Amino acid sequence: MINKLLLPGSLLIALLSITGCGGTNSNSASVSSAETSTPTVTATSTTETTATSISQTSQPSPTSTPGDKQASKKLAAGTYCYSAKTKTLDAQAKLNISSTSKVDGTVAATIQNPEQSYYTSYNQTLTGNLVGDKAKLKIVTKIENDTQNRQETWTITESSLNTGRESFQKVDCNILTVTYEEKAIAQTGKPVQVKFAPGASSTTIKNSVVRSDRNTYLLGAKSGQQMNLKITSLENNAVFDVISPDGKAVEQEATTWSGKLPANGDYQIIVGGTRGNATYELTVEIK
Repeated sequence: MINKLLLPGSLLIALLSITGCGGTNSNSASVSSAETSTPTVTATSTTETTATSISQTSQPSPTSTPGDKQASKKLAAGTYCYSAKTKTLDAQAKLNISSTSKVDGTVAATIQNPEQSYYTSYNQTLTGNLVGDKAKLKIVTKIENDTQNRQETWTITESSLNTGRESFQKVDCNILTVTYEEKAIAQTGKPVQVKFAPGASSTTIKNSVVRSDRNTYLLGAKSGQQMNLKITSLENNAVFDVISPDGKAVEQEATTWSGKLPANGDYQIIVGGTRGNATYELTVEIK
């Protein structure tokens, strides 16, 4: 199903430039964020490795918004969810704040830039402390085959989240299309259980798959039920396989499929790219 190719280093650099995502890793790649400036990329080749640095101007303080007027008010303990959408980025954040102002959370994002043929995703885990509306965080970013660690200060209010690069607005946690945990599991190849909202029989999963990887979803169903699947992708380069509970292939490399199920149990829906990285929407329905 999937083209076994390694990720070009130039693609990762370009992706970091698009999203502002960065950090320090074992390859000595350093990123400092800018609000509007275009990154300057310099690369020095040696006989063994290529050392790459991405530099930007100093990051200005986030601009205040009307929703931040009550920023000094301490946030109540609880879970807060935020969403950000731009031309190239679709991101969701889920933060937990304790009664002692400890913060932990996750960010899941997909990146799409058809003009430059960039299609990928990244996810972040974060921990830290909240003082007023400022959270000093340790952030681990995983983007494709790269892991980066850095420290940042984010502005968190009840109505908004500002990372210094992106502004998120508060959303109902119940409407997030797929949780970070589910995306993270899917991106590491571990199966994700498909869940429907109460009273619903279908759901749409928005995610992306890196070249040479697969995302696996599990859907519990009974013999005789009908499963309807449809996948769409930005470059028409995502397909799925359906595997029955006994391990037999029901359908392979399809973009749409409907059929009656032969047995009780968990069915695997395995998504992969036919070329390069694929950003996709997978609609799953059971009747």
